[in-house]
Amino acid sequence: MSVAALDRTRPAEAPYAGRTPIPRIAFYAGLSLFALLWIAPVFILVFTSLKTAHDFSHGGTFSLPKQFEWANFTRAWDVGIRIYFMNSLVMTLVKVPVGVFIAALAAFALTFLRLPGERWIFTFFIVGLVVPIQMTLVPLTLLLRSVDLIDSLYGLFWLYLGFGLPFAILVMRGYMRSIPRELVDAALIDGCSWFSVFWRIVLPLSKPAVVSLLIFDGISTWNEFILAQIFLRQNTNRTLPLGLVNFQTEFSTAYELLAAAQLITIVPLVIVYLFFQRYFVDGLSGSLKS
Repeated sequence: MSVAALDRTRPAEAPYAGRTPIPRIAFYAGLSLFALLWIAPVFILVFTSLKTAHDFSHGGTFSLPKQFEWANFTRAWDVGIRIYFMNSLVMTLVKVPVGVFIAALAAFALTFLRLPGERWIFTFFIVGLVVPIQMTLVPLTLLLRSVDLIDSLYGLFWLYLGFGLPFAILVMRGYMRSIPRELVDAALIDGCSWFSVFWRIVLPLSKPAVVSLLIFDGISTWNEFILAQIFLRQNTNRTLPLGLVNFQTEFSTAYELLAAAQLITIVPLVIVYLFFQRYFVDGLSGSLKS
């Protein structure tokens, strides 16, 4: 074979082989800059929570702490955050699993039971997504007052449950539609009841959607403010977002305590998301594909 023929068989080299294109460098530099701008408030919050009052007053917001004042977290916890934190924790740990389980049951029925008027029932649930909370405040106030559940965490639980179900049903139904119906039919032929099919087959296969809903609904419940502000009056019943407003009013000049209290609020959510982010992405993407 001639030299010319060998040259034709060689792969053509890229004109910029071995070089890094300038647009790519600019792209990653821009991403890095935006990442720093995005995370800068978090660093400021952490540094402020570790400063003493003297350091903050003399060094300002952007200075580094001269000494780490870990006692700020203890003081913020003892002067009021503990009550609000426990109220939100109990509400989240009770409401979120109950809501996701009810949504999974409803989505299973709408997906596999061939109910009459299935589309209308599903549409009825989805209407809850387009109704603003503000439009329901007056009738909900009259309803809770008639059953003596104003200023009660128990009454707030039912409100959170009702407002959370439409989105949860939408996600669970979307994910369950990706499960082959042949699995359900085979289980029924083998003698499984409908609940056994749900509990042993469909719910385990829907684990990504369940975990993603637990995270999403947990964050929403943890951060909810409007309903808590309207229906909770006593300081001992306040949840964490509402309690932080009262905390900021009481300690408006103690910025190190405010930062410590806000950091206590944020850290549990970040930890949960970091541990379960894979399921969160998989569950929502699987629901949207269906």
